[in-house]
Amino acid sequence: MKPLTCAATRRRLQAYHDGELAVCDQIAVDAHLEWCVECSNQFATLRLMRELLRGGTPGRRPLSADEASTFAAAVVNRSKAERDQSLLVRTRHMFDDMHLVYAGLGAAAATLVCVIITLSMMRFATSERPDSLAAIVTFLANPGSNANPAVIDSGNRSPIVQMPRTLDASISESSSPQEDAVFALAAVVTREGTIANLEMLRGSGPRGAAEAQAIEKLMDAMSRARFEPAQVAGLPVAVNMVWLVARTTVRGKHPIA
Repeated sequence: MKPLTCAATRRRLQAYHDGELAVCDQIAVDAHLEWCVECSNQFATLRLMRELLRGGTPGRRPLSADEASTFAAAVVNRSKAERDQSLLVRTRHMFDDMHLVYAGLGAAAATLVCVIITLSMMRFATSERPDSLAAIVTFLANPGSNANPAVIDSGNRSPIVQMPRTLDASISESSSPQEDAVFALAAVVTREGTIANLEMLRGSGPRGAAEAQAIEKLMDAMSRARFEPAQVAGLPVAVNMVWLVARTTVRGKHPIA
């Protein structure tokens, strides 16, 4: 029989103390304890702890043989239960069935894709569409803006031309004195005093290249005009405006002598 080292003996001390070793190992440990003082002291410590546990504290009765065996089994079961509930063991159990692992990874990937798609839709939908409900609500909630001009009434100050003579001169230059005509122009005078959305509503007069050129010059003169914007409660607002431009030629009945 091969003699045991101190390390091998100490690994077998608890089983030797409880009588759980095979006969050959029991004899080998017994032979080692006869000459090794350190291992003998450690074994004596185990025996002392056993006697203290069996004897109990003063005032309490010692455990019977049945109670001691039940107590040991309960301690072992609780130790196993705590080990089974540990995070490391539970993590290992998660990977016992790889089908569940693959299903979880697939669900996580699908969730991530959905989140990315949702965030991208929110990113590209930040600018409101003109026909969206939010844009309509914003449009209606902000009267007097350049996109939602106000209507002029008695309580509002109408726009004022900054250089009326220059505008009259430009309109006169764009008109042809040969024929009479009336033009109706519509536009928005913005909060900044500029002209926006200028359009010709109607025009009465002879049709031809000269008339088309006159209308183009008139539209150009009006688009370059600058105004003091209309005001409501002292604040500038955009308003819709309609202008009637009449071209009239006055002729005398008799020539001047």
